[in-house]
Amino acid sequence: MQIRPGSLLIAHPVHSNTEHRKHLVYITESNSINTVGVILNKLSNYDMCEFMQQKGRSWYGDRAIHIGGIYNPHSLIMLHDINWYSSHTMQVNSRYNVSSDVTMLEKMEMGNTPDWYKLFIGCTAWSAGELAHDLRRRNPRWLLIPNPTDELVQSDIKYQWDHAVAEYSQDVFDAYF
Repeated sequence: MQIRPGSLLIAHPVHSNTEHRKHLVYITESNSINTVGVILNKLSNYDMCEFMQQKGRSWYGDRAIHIGGIYNPHSLIMLHDINWYSSHTMQVNSRYNVSSDVTMLEKMEMGNTPDWYKLFIGCTAWSAGELAHDLRRRNPRWLLIPNPTDELVQSDIKYQWDHAVAEYSQDVFDAYF
């Protein structure tokens, strides 16, 4: 089971009493050093308009900021469609990019936004082999969808975890029949 950028981790339902309860982590980078992703379905108390005002800027887009994870908690990261770029944009896969820079904010402030995007503060990360080891455990903390649908990635966070479990279940079912 190979972890690739664009994969989705689902917090295993058995571990519902942990801090990862119902988390979905979209993997943005995976290499020999580490694996990095953002929690798709954890909304923060921050408001993008307030965030931009603190930087002396205006904001007219989506106000929601999600908590991507505990690492780099002061960095703003944007997961977005593949057709938009900024000065520090990294391709995740053939459908999504991730950006994090001042130019991104400047472009968006002027109305130059991706067709679809989600904003995050911070990210989640594992050291080399740590996540792969967890996925091979007898009782893993995470389940993996290697290629989640756009419908799942872009769905409303209220329904996203249930949608992910259904998609994972369908993948398991399809593998046996």
